[in-house]
Amino acid sequence: MYVCICKGITEKQIQDAITSRNSNNPKDILKALGVGSDCGTCVEDAVTTLLEHSAKSPYEMKDSSNKA
Repeated sequence: MYVCICKGITEKQIQDAITSRNSNNPKDILKALGVGSDCGTCVEDAVTTLLEHSAKSPYEMKDSSNKA
């Protein structure tokens, strides 16, 4: 199913990006795909797809690279 109509990004592409990237940060993944960079209507659905695929809470999805 298409998540971002403006960029033609599907749920599958988001799921593949989660698997292929080392980042758990939703912003990094969406930015890399270009999701939400035009009208922004898709961002909520895209984040939901990210969370469902990774089965993590929004707090666990934060970038852990800032930890000391």
